[in-house]
Amino acid sequence: MEFVVNKRDFVRALSRVQSVADKKASMPILGNVLIVGDASGIRLAATDMTLAVTAHCKADVRKPGTVALPARHIFDVVKVLPEGDVTLTVEKNFSARIKSGKRRFDLSGMPGEDFPAFPDPSKVSLTQVPADDLADLIAMTQFSMSTDDTRPHLSAALFEMAGETLRVVTTDGHRLSKAERRVTGMKGASKLLIPLKAVHELKRMVDELRAEKKEAGAQGPATIGLGAASSQGPVFFQREGMTLSSKLVDAAFPSYEQVIPSATDRTVTASRTALLDALRAVSLVASDRTSGVKLAVSATRMIITSENPDIGAGMDEIDASLQGPDVTIGFNSKYLTDALSALTSDEVALELSGELDPGMIKPVGRDDYLGVIMPMRI
Repeated sequence: MEFVVNKRDFVRALSRVQSVADKKASMPILGNVLIVGDASGIRLAATDMTLAVTAHCKADVRKPGTVALPARHIFDVVKVLPEGDVTLTVEKNFSARIKSGKRRFDLSGMPGEDFPAFPDPSKVSLTQVPADDLADLIAMTQFSMSTDDTRPHLSAALFEMAGETLRVVTTDGHRLSKAERRVTGMKGASKLLIPLKAVHELKRMVDELRAEKKEAGAQGPATIGLGAASSQGPVFFQREGMTLSSKLVDAAFPSYEQVIPSATDRTVTASRTALLDALRAVSLVASDRTSGVKLAVSATRMIITSENPDIGAGMDEIDASLQGPDVTIGFNSKYLTDALSALTSDEVALELSGELDPGMIKPVGRDDYLGVIMPMRI
């Protein structure tokens, strides 16, 4: 195989796929990037057997063929080549020579035919979802996913499609986030439990697409195709030149509707930025183990305090409006700041009941997000 490709295009395509390769897998082939060259250009692909990603790149393919090259090494060496055209030549023993200008590298490869088969999205109906909406849904929910691999049902995001509503829900057992957007043209109903790593790769795809659109000054919304082969998966996310697929988590997501309080008897309204600033300040002296802060709310103000026997104490006060009786309640400050940082509204509402009841956080003036946070005894 031999092809000539622009370095910048090659680096971009390698960047898309190399992060998915499983460098520590028991199957050596999974630590590689598959490169296939034909008349249409080159296709790069990688998989860890849960995620799979493919990227297409324009190239002058002089000799078609296929090879598997070490993911990290091929990415690193191409990045340090001079700008301009890169020539990659594969010999019969699957060693590859990569050169640009006077700089060259030789990498040992493996037969591309050893790669496992990749999921095929060609028979799946994909709904075009605005990239901006996907970015918002991920930003408002990803922080409350668990990072514990032993709890796969929590280290995942539930994507619910109901008519023209796309909803994303996450929880780590201590807090819950639910965000939704209306997607014109979406039909049917399905629930897809997508693993944490796939959500991170989807975020990369979305961020890259939005950045490219902004750089090019393109008009109209950038979109990403979303669809699943069945309720058992795999799920596909597709943009021009790139396809991401993922197996679904084979576990039951918690019945999140039962976690959301059906009614509360207190509503506190405050400036989002003022509350966020006060929480960040007061939490500096909170317990390292619990990050606990206490909110004491009356009709027109909120007093935020923290105590740490080893350090001292902190206090701040902000303007707030309370509907209902006075209340004092404790929360993990990180859980509050994560939710507040993900929102963009000027004001937020905290809906509370008793000091041991879950609290809800919502943006004022919008009904497309709510967070649930379990209280703490302080």
